[in-house]
Amino acid sequence: MGYLDLYREELDNEETQYFIFDTSGVEGDMGDIDYKEYRWETNRYNKVKEGDLFIYRRQSKVSEIKGQFYFFGTGKVGEIGKEEEFKVCAKIVKAYPFQNILLKDDLNNYTWHFKHRGKNWEHFFNQYGMNKIFKDDFLNLLKLQDGSSERKDIALEVELYQNILKGDYFVDDKKGMVNTRGAAQKVFSDQVKKCYGFRCAITGITTREFLVASHIIPWSDSKSDRLNPRNGICLSSLIDKAFDKGYVTFSDDYKLILSKKIECDRELYNTLIKYEGKKLSVKKKYAPEKRCLKWHREHVFKG
Repeated sequence: MGYLDLYREELDNEETQYFIFDTSGVEGDMGDIDYKEYRWETNRYNKVKEGDLFIYRRQSKVSEIKGQFYFFGTGKVGEIGKEEEFKVCAKIVKAYPFQNILLKDDLNNYTWHFKHRGKNWEHFFNQYGMNKIFKDDFLNLLKLQDGSSERKDIALEVELYQNILKGDYFVDDKKGMVNTRGAAQKVFSDQVKKCYGFRCAITGITTREFLVASHIIPWSDSKSDRLNPRNGICLSSLIDKAFDKGYVTFSDDYKLILSKKIECDRELYNTLIKYEGKKLSVKKKYAPEKRCLKWHREHVFKG
């Protein structure tokens, strides 16, 4: 299902309003749960009503990606309930994770309709974190994230995303079958690439078409690690292939190790030798689990 089909009723309704909701997710102090619940204080902002549509924004200060805010999904405001005198909680329905996360840098040349943006982003968004936007902006951002593609497993993507937030990385074989495995792989890939700032941890390549979220312990070998972002590394396609086939691995201090087997191909050796001993570029809290790296050295690496 595409976003136009999902939100057809709301888009055709002239009463629908459109917003950007900032969220820190489970790490915030408002108790929000992405794609499930969103909270705000009505004495500070009181424009949102049931039935409105919104786009999620992760602010730079809580983003996994240094210096980058990003947009990552949409939803519809469902039932709004009062929790405290000035605090309400909205249930989120019709959740739609973006096909491709939109980074701040992706929008540097975008012309907003709801507000003029100057040379930089400073003070562009409301400090409270809720911004009313025009319908054109809502639709344009959805187009930019490649929302034209049909997707069958949106509900499963949302479920698995929330599992990751809870630290539940298990995916059973029923959900791991071909017809649903794609959703799990996408959610895993998005999380890993965010943790590495959409940059290859060895080469520094940032062109997204060349980036792969590599499982350290393969999908087929550990059901409990299938969604674990720390069982993943963001690598460029060549390094990913070398890692997957055991021609490279990593030490417990995250340095790249080359297999002697690679010396049989002089061109490949010349390409990869410059990375030998190079340390993975990643924040400490997102670094691969050492047990996963040990497994790879013992079961995949060609030595």
